[in-house]
Amino acid sequence: MEHSKKILRQTYLNKRQQLSAQDQSKLNDLLLIQLQRLELPFVQTIFNYVPMEHKAEPNTYLFSHYLSFIIPELTLAYPVTDIGNHSMEAYAIHEDTEFEQRQFGLIEPLSTALVDPQEIDLIIVPLLAADSSGYRVGYGKGIYDRYISRCREDVFKIGFSFFPPVEQISDIDINDIPLDVLVCPEKIYYFS
Repeated sequence: MEHSKKILRQTYLNKRQQLSAQDQSKLNDLLLIQLQRLELPFVQTIFNYVPMEHKAEPNTYLFSHYLSFIIPELTLAYPVTDIGNHSMEAYAIHEDTEFEQRQFGLIEPLSTALVDPQEIDLIIVPLLAADSSGYRVGYGKGIYDRYISRCREDVFKIGFSFFPPVEQISDIDINDIPLDVLVCPEKIYYFS
């Protein structure tokens, strides 16, 4: 099987969308169990994203709720994306923060405080697939890689996948930034 980003993007989106709701729920529970086993660095600010149901993404709400439980003073931030400029910013959310659906089905917060990228300790990075070196296949715009490049060098980059990594993505770009950890239902993969 060819491991180009284009092929992997199509293959793994299709694999996720073929999962039943029951299978997705089970896999999300297994991802949460693995997260509970992970020794995290000091974390005060987490940058998460709202999972897109039509893309059958892992339920990142489970992960941020768990982290909020074990880290009471945690600041949670979510992206507001400018698709035209291929950029995004992080905004802190609170219990009463309202969200709206925007372009491409992205659900983003309204009227919240901007978070400096240098303040983010952990970023949950969306992906369709990853490889054994921690490189990932996202949705093809490079928005997360550009954002991560603005964060501190020690920002902890974590991805969640229902499927184990492939051996190698064949068309890694010089601007691609690898994950530190990939959490899968059966195993945690460490890259740095």
